[in-house]
Amino acid sequence: MDNREKILDVSLDLFYDKGYDAVSVQEIAEQAGITKPTLYYYFGSKYGLLEALLADGFDKLFRQLNPAMHSGDNDIRNTLFNVAKAFLNFAMTERSFFFFMLSLMYSARGNDPYLAVKPHLYKLYRSITELFSNAGGQLGNMNGRQETFAMGFLGFLNQYAFTFSEKHHEEDHVTDEEVHALIQQFMYGIVT
Repeated sequence: MDNREKILDVSLDLFYDKGYDAVSVQEIAEQAGITKPTLYYYFGSKYGLLEALLADGFDKLFRQLNPAMHSGDNDIRNTLFNVAKAFLNFAMTERSFFFFMLSLMYSARGNDPYLAVKPHLYKLYRSITELFSNAGGQLGNMNGRQETFAMGFLGFLNQYAFTFSEKHHEEDHVTDEEVHALIQQFMYGIVT
């Protein structure tokens, strides 16, 4: 593992455990076994480190989501299943990143961590909105509700990932049956 990867791994662990604001550059350097100038060489600043960490993490997420979103299957239910499975398996295998990302999503709007994660979250939201826009023919007249569906679906997935990880600490994936049940719930609500 090179210094850049080591710094990213150590910083993710520290940010996940303590929060971005509570971790100093000195602490990251000590834990990574490097000097502060080495960290600055790779990232320029603590904020630059955060931006690199988020870029790497969201790249991994989109490498899993993109094939699911563009599987060529014209059935929205199957597409949502594939997206949910990819998203939830990412959340389980990359727990530290996923929950750190969620913490940033709910942080104060004017602070550096929120400003760093915001463009990535909007990219994710736009991708899911586009998924619902493209499925308009299957879902009937959406009347401009694509954004609402995207918000609901992402919120559903985030809450499920949180709850699942709390109940199943040792597991690093969700089963097809669990994902099918989740999509059934999202598509049809509690009535059916």
